[in-house]
Amino acid sequence: MRKRNKNLSIRLTESEWHIVKNMQEDSEMNMRDFILTCVYCQPMIIKKGGDKIVAQLKYMGNNLNQLTRKVNSGQIKDCSFELEKIYMALEAMREEWQ
Repeated sequence: MRKRNKNLSIRLTESEWHIVKNMQEDSEMNMRDFILTCVYCQPMIIKKGGDKIVAQLKYMGNNLNQLTRKVNSGQIKDCSFELEKIYMALEAMREEWQ
């Protein structure tokens, strides 16, 4: 694990600050991660609403965990219908975010 013990300070005009700040907010990253991503020239895909898709994925993961628990305990014998619903929801999300 590397220790980040160096500071970087730059001066920006008001308009430059607004551009950087808006891009950083659109990326939904904190400023440090945003700047490091820019510095390392890693491609950034900025899509608004990323927090909503993360919430949906967490919800679906929770449903999958509950389904797995019920199958393992013998409460459900055939879970193909429930798995198909999860799959369809994932496909819909994938199509929406491409």
